[in-house]
Amino acid sequence: KMLCETHCRLVGLVFMTLGLWVTADSCRERMTLCADKCTNDCKSYDVPVGKCYNPQSRWPGDPQWGNTDVFDEIDATSVNRSFFASTDGTCRERTDGFVLPLDQCVGPFGKPRPWGTMSCVRELPVGPLILGYATACDPKVVVEAKLGVNVLIWFASNLVNETGKPAVEFGLNTTCIAQVAKQLREMNLPTTHLVSIGGWNAPHPSTVATGEEWFNTWSAWNTREVAHPHLGFHGFDGLDWDLEGNDDPKSPYNVFSNEVLELVGSMSLAAKRHGFLVTIVPPQSYFDVSTSRFDRSLLHAYKDYHPEFHYHGYNAYALLLAKFGSAGLGLPTFDLVDIQLYESWSRADQAIDGEGQAPQDYLAGWISALVSGNWTVDFAADPSVGVPSQTITVSPDQLIVGLSMGMGHGKSIFIFPEEVGRAFEALPAHQRPRGAMFWNLEIDGGFVNGTHTNCSFAAGLNAFLKVR
Repeated sequence: KMLCETHCRLVGLVFMTLGLWVTADSCRERMTLCADKCTNDCKSYDVPVGKCYNPQSRWPGDPQWGNTDVFDEIDATSVNRSFFASTDGTCRERTDGFVLPLDQCVGPFGKPRPWGTMSCVRELPVGPLILGYATACDPKVVVEAKLGVNVLIWFASNLVNETGKPAVEFGLNTTCIAQVAKQLREMNLPTTHLVSIGGWNAPHPSTVATGEEWFNTWSAWNTREVAHPHLGFHGFDGLDWDLEGNDDPKSPYNVFSNEVLELVGSMSLAAKRHGFLVTIVPPQSYFDVSTSRFDRSLLHAYKDYHPEFHYHGYNAYALLLAKFGSAGLGLPTFDLVDIQLYESWSRADQAIDGEGQAPQDYLAGWISALVSGNWTVDFAADPSVGVPSQTITVSPDQLIVGLSMGMGHGKSIFIFPEEVGRAFEALPAHQRPRGAMFWNLEIDGGFVNGTHTNCSFAAGLNAFLKVR
């Protein structure tokens, strides 16, 4: 024990000297202590980061903690904890300390729960959200963040089989991303950074590894290649599942295999257990409140609307909520559900462009149906998934309305931000979604729907969401 503490103090001094420790801007620390090797009789504590605290003031009478002040700092891989002689929350006269790795079972600490795991719990910005997809790392990203975007989704990564081993493919410059994150912090613009997985025509994740193994691979990649501690960037705050179909009707990626769905669900649960954010971004037909049908194929056509288009789904993403929707401790596995209304020839397109329904009226009704808890999906139609038919509910705090610039021939719907705002206003406060998402930053501010009308989603959504 003495040897460990001496080594940890030395490591901590090195990190502090290099200035690599980050504090509350990066994440919230969760310390989970257990009676037996991090598995039984566990209790979690949300621990302040970058702020002096007194454990007995924060958790009165808890025998796990002493009565002297504590100060925690976190870098991309470790927690640096310092102890002080003071007992009034001022952290005077440092007496001891240690450095411990994140996301590993360590111990023993003191009784009654001597083993524990420390995690950096990533968080979304407080309040309404505007999400935007970043397809390049350039000055436009900062411009869009200033206009209102407070969740950046960096597009895109893939989970591939690399000579028999799981590997993450990603094409953007991670140093540039870290520099953007640093610039936004210095501008006092709180922003969450996610990385998308997939996209149209992209491969579905390789099943060369289990979901748990894939998370370990992804987490190691996020720490090794994405995090830039010297820039104060701790890596992506989480992942955004954007698995879709493929132009080639014969592609294996036009069906969600049970193995892929299991991988997505179990990797998501592992990510949540380790404090990361997880979001899903289904095209509307993959998460369609207007039907109870369920099918894992992505090659369906609507008989009543553009039947020549054969790339719709039937609620495949709803299975993820049914089977993996709870991460325990009352927490949802999927922090946000961003539904792409701009899917080709979508039900939104049919109602608004095809049938002439006012956008704000369609949106208000669609949102109300999603959050009402009256939507049942017939999972039993596919016995292979092993999930009974059941009600699917999305909480307003999870729901994100997905928008885009549309297409001139009407294949993809465009809705003005002002019309989205009117829909939000028409809903009772308890039904209003958390915010909106748009594709993508690079084209924002340009012409919409094949016209000469300009639209800035970032500015237009911010006008009523008041993010910035």
